[in-house]
Amino acid sequence: MRSFRQVGEKQLPHEIIFMSWSPRRDLIALVNKTGEVLLHRLANIQRVWNLPPNENTGKEVSCLAWRPDGKILAFGLADTRRVVLCDVEKPETLHSFSVETTVSCMHWMEVTEESSVLTSFYKAENESNILPKLPALPKNEEKSDEILKLLGDVKLNALVLGGESGQIEVYAYGMYKIATITE
Repeated sequence: MRSFRQVGEKQLPHEIIFMSWSPRRDLIALVNKTGEVLLHRLANIQRVWNLPPNENTGKEVSCLAWRPDGKILAFGLADTRRVVLCDVEKPETLHSFSVETTVSCMHWMEVTEESSVLTSFYKAENESNILPKLPALPKNEEKSDEILKLLGDVKLNALVLGGESGQIEVYAYGMYKIATITE
């Protein structure tokens, strides 16, 4: 049986409570007890960026997940009941939205023919038949670039959120709620 070989070690100033490897890149996202989200390279544990907690989003990170292409990181905030989508290139919030209950787990998946629950989305010839009309892009050029990063040339994907109350919500592209499942 093969075993893992340690290639490095790094001491961090605060205890890490969550971590998630990027599905496509040599990156690992970390969350520490202070609510800071950190992005590091796996090879040498070099820090790429850090996103400190703030009043606008929240301070208590409850979970995190990568978009399947590894370009966007999502994390849930328990204290403000918000979900934040962040670009991996720089520590900026691209999009955030409120949720009804604290998000305790999340998974971001690409919608494929094999994902049987979402087969109707995969087989749809035109996504506009099944998704709500997209909002107009903001006139602010900077904001338009952020939206294009979220909706750019990517396959249909779904961010699935699990709430503490047992509620499940599904968001197309991590932005548009398309389903809610309650107990």
